[in-house]
Formats: sequence, structure tokens, C-alpha cells
Amino acid sequence: MGVLGGVCFALIGLLDEWQDHPPLWLQMLEGAMIVTVLELLVGLIVNRWLGWGVWDYSDMPFNLWGQVCLQFAVAWFFLSAAAVWLENALHRLASWLAHRRGR
Repeated sequence: MGVLGGVCFALIGLLDEWQDHPPLWLQMLEGAMIVTVLELLVGLIVNRWLGWGVWDYSDMPFNLWGQVCLQFAVAWFFLSAAAVWLENALHRLASWLAHRRGR
């Protein structure tokens, strides 16, 4: 799950560069879609195909095959804002460090 989280964070961070700084709400919506789709794909592989049983949302309303559910998709929308903010802060820090080294 850590690898999936890292991939999702990187993809959400790249939205800003790929789309020339779209509005935050759009990055949040796209981030939620990225996380939900990847969670579904990974869930189908690790939970259904390999039978690892890492998570199961079958008891949640509006779930899809027990791998994703509406409630978590909404949560990912809001958590994507934190990912966008953190990724932008890391860019600013990297630029600042590069500028200081160049002195």
C-alpha cells in the first residue's frame, strides 16, 4: 500500500505540471479519481485475484466489488488538497535549496 500511496502522491503532484497550474478544485477532483481508480485496480489484483484480503469495503454503501466506495472517494478528494499543497511545498524547497547552492 505504501508503493500505491507514493505513486498516487507523485501523480497528483504531476497534475500541476502537466496542466499548467489548474485550479485546486480540479486537481482535487482529478486526484480523487486517480486514487480511486488505482485503488480499484490494485484491490482487484491483491484482494480478489491473489486473495490477500488487504481491505474489504463490502459492508460500505455504494461500493464496487468491495474494493472502492463512495465515502473514500470523497475522502480522497479532500486529502488530494493536502497532497497538492505538500508537493508544491517540496517544489519550493527544492528551488530554494538549488538557489542557495548556486551562490
